Amino acid sequence: MPLPGAIFTDVPIAFICKQKTYLVSAGGPSIAPLQVRHEIIMSGKSRIFCSLHLAFLAGSFTATVLRAQTPASEGTRSGSTEISFFAGVSAPVNHESKGFGLDVKTGTPIGGRVSYNFSLHNAAEFTIADPFSVTANYVYNFCALREKWVPYVTAGVGGTRREIALSDNNQTAQLNSNLMETGPDRSQTAFTGNFGGGTKYFFTERFALRFDVRDQVGHYQATFSNVAGVPGGIVTGSKTLNDFQITGGIVFRFGSKR
Repeated sequence: MPLPGAIFTDVPIAFICKQKTYLVSAGGPSIAPLQVRHEIIMSGKSRIFCSLHLAFLAGSFTATVLRAQTPASEGTRSGSTEISFFAGVSAPVNHESKGFGLDVKTGTPIGGRVSYNFSLHNAAEFTIADPFSVTANYVYNFCALREKWVPYVTAGVGGTRREIALSDNNQTAQLNSNLMETGPDRSQTAFTGNFGGGTKYFFTERFALRFDVRDQVGHYQATFSNVAGVPGGIVTGSKTLNDFQITGGIVFRFGSKR
């Protein structure tokens, strides 16, 4: 008895009955299941491939967004320029002296710095600050820590102008005195050297915070006239000042984009 829907021919042919494929030959009503419907298998493979592809695209997009939002600086950039603005406190070291001495006044350091990075580690930096000082420094930048922290050491030379006064036993002398060399303004410019170090913390590739500690050393000497109680009324005082400056500020970096 022939199966419903089956077609018998001399050449074996395949026909589809629901979800199975049968092979029917002229030799008899033998029917053998061959495979799960090809279209179903291909459809399943297509869905798996599409799912994997979408997952890959989603992962790539997420990684790109995270990299764009990561504030990593990868340390100092060769060929880049950094502009810093800073303010802080001055902590001069005063040595006690007997008799007449020289009092060199310091103030709150505030100013700006411009540095150029010749390489990943070497940089030149120029600073101008108030109380008036101009310095040129060499800066050695260490390797970045966690792509954000950049510690450094620095040393340089320059000139500073400070207000000075005559002191008597570590107290301001109550004397009617004038500076013979620089006039009544009681200020003097001296050659200075400085050394210290600090660290920069980069929030982004372009912006950072900076913490700096350095000792500015200068030698000052002045001659006062009309000093009461002194034969001839002339007193010469000198002092080597160690002015420790602790500053903090912000840094903007330009150029040499990786």
